[in-house]
Amino acid sequence: MNIVHFLLKDVFRKKIRVFLTICGISIGVCVCIIMLGIGESIKNSFKDVYGKRQIDIIIQEKEQLSILLSRVDAGISQGVKRFQAVGDATATLLYLHKLQGSAVPVFGWEPDSFLFDAVEMAQGRRPAVGKKEVMVGEALLRSLKKENEKQIKIKEVSFNVVGVYKSTSPFEQYAAVMPLTDLQATIREEGKASFINVRLKFSYRTEAVIENTIREIESLYPSVAAMRADTFISEKTKFIVVGEQFSLLVSLITIIAVALGLANTMVTSTFEKRKFLAILLALGWQKSEIAALFLCESLIVAIIGGGIGILLGFKGMGYIFGLTSIQAFAPVMDTVLIFKIVGMILGSAIFAAIVPTWITLNSNPVEIIRGE
Repeated sequence: MNIVHFLLKDVFRKKIRVFLTICGISIGVCVCIIMLGIGESIKNSFKDVYGKRQIDIIIQEKEQLSILLSRVDAGISQGVKRFQAVGDATATLLYLHKLQGSAVPVFGWEPDSFLFDAVEMAQGRRPAVGKKEVMVGEALLRSLKKENEKQIKIKEVSFNVVGVYKSTSPFEQYAAVMPLTDLQATIREEGKASFINVRLKFSYRTEAVIENTIREIESLYPSVAAMRADTFISEKTKFIVVGEQFSLLVSLITIIAVALGLANTMVTSTFEKRKFLAILLALGWQKSEIAALFLCESLIVAIIGGGIGILLGFKGMGYIFGLTSIQAFAPVMDTVLIFKIVGMILGSAIFAAIVPTWITLNSNPVEIIRGE
């Protein structure tokens, strides 16, 4: 019998106990994934929108907390373009439209906007100005197909779907895009934008130049507030950051409970086979070999439970996003988040192995054998 076969047979010797331990680990990891993953998915969606387009500065209405309520003069983009450090600037109008019981983001983009650069046309073409046309993300198209819809009606105005695009951002995948002037006329916000996206020239993209450009913009246009793109994302998702701090605390408590449960299983397992382990010590097994035995046994249980928990957590995030009225976000398994969860799982497994290892290695094998 090789050591791997021995370990697997020993781990699953007490099937009910191991099953309950794996269930506990799975539930704990699932809770961590859901609590940490929801905020991470939303933030990543926003970061993807701005990061892929290398947007440096966002201009919005001064002292306006909600980006949906922000209104600035769309013509500011043309004035900002004349700044020496600015490579490009474009106005964007954002409107949330209720479609089939869900809130769908509708963007108004300028026809020559660099925002188009980060999306790939999968079907059709871009919407033309004044033609009551719109292009939609692939996720929104799937939703429209379910209802056999070929148009989107906004404020009683019907727009024909003439194009379908791909985007790496879930937020844009479930959105619709039309010419800025068409959306302005439809929602009666002529000449207005929600915000202005500013991209600096590559050679000017330094901390000092960004801060100086922000001051120049706010000095020239007193009614607006300009901020760095990363600051803008943090500002608009700060409710998520607060939630993340609470989620992290709950996750740590959950992982501690999981580790204690796993440690309890390992301690019980140790006492059940202490005579066998004492014989191994008496036969000349090294203490490091006994420690490795416990660690492997703990890791097997933790990895099985953790793997199931990660899968359940991902499915759970999808279910929760599906319950919300805004379908613009999708569960994303961020690499950093996965490493955090794996680290927690391995950490709990190591902790669970320390207690029984310490008990075993500090026991006298002769006394144990005599006692049995």
